[in-house]
Parts: sequence; C-alpha cells; structure tokens
Amino acid sequence: MTQCTLPNVATGTRTCSYTFVHTDTIETFVVPATAKGPIQITTVGAPGFGEDASRSHGAVVTGSFNFLSGTPLFVVVGGDGYYDGYNGGVGGGGGASDVRLQMPDLQHRIIVAGGGGGAGEALIFDTKESIWRFIVVKGGDAGQPGLAEGAGQPGTATAGGAGGGNEPTKGWPGRLGRGGEGADRGGGGGGGGYYGGGGGGGCTGSDANHLCDVSHPGSGGGGSSLVPSGGTWRLSEVLDPSVTITVTQYA
Repeated sequence: MTQCTLPNVATGTRTCSYTFVHTDTIETFVVPATAKGPIQITTVGAPGFGEDASRSHGAVVTGSFNFLSGTPLFVVVGGDGYYDGYNGGVGGGGGASDVRLQMPDLQHRIIVAGGGGGAGEALIFDTKESIWRFIVVKGGDAGQPGLAEGAGQPGTATAGGAGGGNEPTKGWPGRLGRGGEGADRGGGGGGGGYYGGGGGGGCTGSDANHLCDVSHPGSGGGGSSLVPSGGTWRLSEVLDPSVTITVTQYA
C-alpha cells in the first residue's frame, strides 16, 4: 500500500509511505530514483499464538538510512504465530519483520523487529468443577522471557534464548533468526528475531527417579530485535505485523 502527501510547493517534494504486510515471501523494494535525503524504515514483529486477551506482542523498531536512489531492499514481514510464524517463529511463536540490504539472507539484515513467543499449555486442577483441565500460558513479548516455571528465555543481541524446563522434556534454544521448539508436553515455541527466543519446557522439576512436574510448562521466549544506530525500539500495541518505508522524494 502506498500513501503520499500533497507536493510541497516550496521544496518540490512530497513524502510517500510504502507499507508491506505479511505475504509469506520476501518482497523487493527499490529506493525511488527521485528520493531526497535519508529514508525511514519501521518494522513491526508478529504476535505469538495464544488467546486474544493474552497474546504476546512483537516489537516496533524504527531507523533512518542513507541509501542511493535505485538501491534494492529485501522486505520480510513476519507471520502471526496463530498461523505459520513465517520468518523464524516456531511452535506458535510469531515471526520477525526485517529489511535486508545487498542479499536476501539473514546475514544482511539491517533492521529487525522481534516476534512474540508462543503460548504454553498448563494442566491445572479446577476445584470448582473438580476436574483437571488445560489453560493457556501467555508467551513472552519480543525481548522478554516466557511465563511459568519452565519458560523459554528471550533472544539477545548475540545469541538465541535458552530453552526452558528440564530433561526429559526441555525446550530447545533459539538461534540466529529462528526460535526454539517447545517441549512436547505443552511448551510454547520461541519467537523469531535477530536471534530467536527459546522454547518453553514441559518439565518444571525432577527427582532421583527422573519424574517431572508437568502441571506448569512454560511458554516461549520472545525474539530479539536489531536496532540501527540512532533508532528506536518499543513493544507493538497492535497484532498486525508490517514493514513501512517512508521516502521524501521529488514530486
């Protein structure tokens, strides 16, 4: 989607914003030949899987860049953890949103907004109904650990988040660009990011006989973000991942 202001008569320029939404693919944006000065990029990471009122949120990262007119950029918008977690989200974790320069691979990302971690599934005893039932445990927001004892840890600037819980159902660690898998017994997956969040574990304790308490498995950790020099970071208030490129250009 493209939105442009009316031309400024004094400068002969107008400002145009090009917004990309999730398409499950890498898209190409070429800096217009009429661009004047730096461009601004805002990336919004995807939320993780969970109930509407308690879904994890992705990050919002904004930065300015000096690119030559005609420079190709590769745009990737993360997928909602409710669906596929495209771009690094695993097991309910939300995907990261990023922009890449020169080559469309992870090593050439110049700005990244991490995705939220996937929800866990805890087994509790409902005293009112006198039954055991599962409840959803919210995933960690971008840059934050998951919840409950066996929570996955968030990705950092240099490494993926550690998996939560203990053996034999420990969550997997995150890695470059990808979250870790959650444990089989209810652990949520990590969110995508510069480095992905760790998956939640299914065991919160063990004894000499290697038995586990599986009543409180953890949710997944959120992915980390890559904030360019002079840029900003915050948690998103919306659940819609996107990338917006704003260019001042000659009308």
